[in-house]
Amino acid sequence: MNQADTKFDAALYWANKPIKKFVCTIKSDNGEMHQCICGSSCSDRAAEIAIENSHLQGVLTCTEIRLATPEDLGATATLQPTIKEKLRRFASSNDLREVDSGGHLLVGNLPAIEHVNALKAQCNHLSVALVDCLALMAQCQQYQEYPKLFSNPINSLPWQATIETARALLKAGNLQQFEQSKADNF
Repeated sequence: MNQADTKFDAALYWANKPIKKFVCTIKSDNGEMHQCICGSSCSDRAAEIAIENSHLQGVLTCTEIRLATPEDLGATATLQPTIKEKLRRFASSNDLREVDSGGHLLVGNLPAIEHVNALKAQCNHLSVALVDCLALMAQCQQYQEYPKLFSNPINSLPWQATIETARALLKAGNLQQFEQSKADNF
């Protein structure tokens, strides 16, 4: 890849840097050439440094000097990753699973989703059990059936508090259809 392809403006990049990198081409009087990279605040000083540190013999001259590009410094141009690649990297770095179906990438925390769904199922089961308890309490109230070892719990404060709490829980759990059908019995 050449400098024109990358559209890197070396002068703009190095403009505000106190020490710049220059590519210096050194030529000896016997025709040998050597290229090196020198760091300096200006091109004249970079040429002096290149000549002082050259391994060439004889009379040396700096035939070319230019600001270094990323390629000169060993950087390689990379293409920007696609959205899909970014999502895959994000998923792998955050221990997320990925599901690819029909060309669409769905990234989600599947273990957390599974736990939430399990909790929802437990909540539904508890709500149904609560509805059954309310129905049983309604039967006890209707027929005045309760263990005779205890005083009559029906219509007592704890009894009413239990019914109201159960109704509130069922409404909060969006199981109003169950609650409504059983509430008619109270």
